Amino acid sequence: MTVSSQSSQHLMRNVPDSSIGSVLVTWYQKNKRALPWRQRFLESADPYVIWISEIMLQQTTIQAVLPAYERFLGVFPNLKALAAASEDQVRLACRGLGYYRRFRLMHEAAQVLAARQPFHWPRTFKEWRELPGIGDYTAAAVSSIAFQEVKAVVDGNVERVFCRLLDRRVVPDQKLKKEFQAIGDHLIPRTAPGDYNQAVMELGQTICIKQNPRCLVCPVQNYCAAYAAGSQNLAPAPRKPMEYEDVRMHLWLLLRDNKIGLVKRSKEARFLGGTLGLPTALEAEGRLRWEQAGHWNFEPDSFGSFKHSITRHKIQAFVHHKEWRGDAREMTWIPLDQAESQLVSNLDRKALHLFLGKFTQTS
Repeated sequence: MTVSSQSSQHLMRNVPDSSIGSVLVTWYQKNKRALPWRQRFLESADPYVIWISEIMLQQTTIQAVLPAYERFLGVFPNLKALAAASEDQVRLACRGLGYYRRFRLMHEAAQVLAARQPFHWPRTFKEWRELPGIGDYTAAAVSSIAFQEVKAVVDGNVERVFCRLLDRRVVPDQKLKKEFQAIGDHLIPRTAPGDYNQAVMELGQTICIKQNPRCLVCPVQNYCAAYAAGSQNLAPAPRKPMEYEDVRMHLWLLLRDNKIGLVKRSKEARFLGGTLGLPTALEAEGRLRWEQAGHWNFEPDSFGSFKHSITRHKIQAFVHHKEWRGDAREMTWIPLDQAESQLVSNLDRKALHLFLGKFTQTS
């Protein structure tokens, strides 16, 4: 027996029998939240609405996704519309959600799918996994919900549920992925795999939460070893605190005829590559490194600053204001009152809000 299989058997030895999957499905069908992608799929049976929701929900809260999801489907109601869009149009429709690489890959996947002759949706985990931007979790979620593929999802919420069911006070790191996947595949019922996957995720999101889980209303309380031991806040073990890098950034509000000038950051930019936004420079050793092409000779003279985080970076952003007297064709000019809707990133919008709060009140 290999070390991996021994570890898997050790992890699974106290797992309840597969009836826990049926318990979760029953609980979910009675208590599931009325989320828009669930309602849309119920009405249309269109895998597109599930796929878009799963991409948006990656590393993003449901509350942040809700308005963006409806806005996105208002612009791109189906696969054909998404595939025909430009990359900039897709970015704009996803504005404010961050992690824009996932949406670029989603757009690429839409183009791959739309080019199929004759057209057909992927149905299995393996087929979804072959598309750009689709990892194990997304492939399992979409194939199970839309096509009843018997493949369990495993994400951070699910790992926390499993650690508590087994009272495993360990950090759920990458080395345990296969073991957690084995547990999920053991529990998932063949009759309702999509409901099971949504149930176990919803359990982790609403009841088996990180701090002070709501054990008294948990449908699998009787199966939970951590609840029996009173160790819910010890399982799983906490991860090491994330280490952040401090970054100093400068953003310029360029104005001309009550319009704001936006430029496209280069695809090689350290942050928000390829997005249309404010002229941006990073400060290192007292020098500025520009995030977009062109020659920029602005002197830093900030009227304010704010803090912002992108992945493992803590950004101190300094905002500058300058009246533009150069060639107006060098950038995209947007009426100031429309700029909010045209800025893709929260970083740019924070700078705009700082400017509007300081200058419009005194004008």
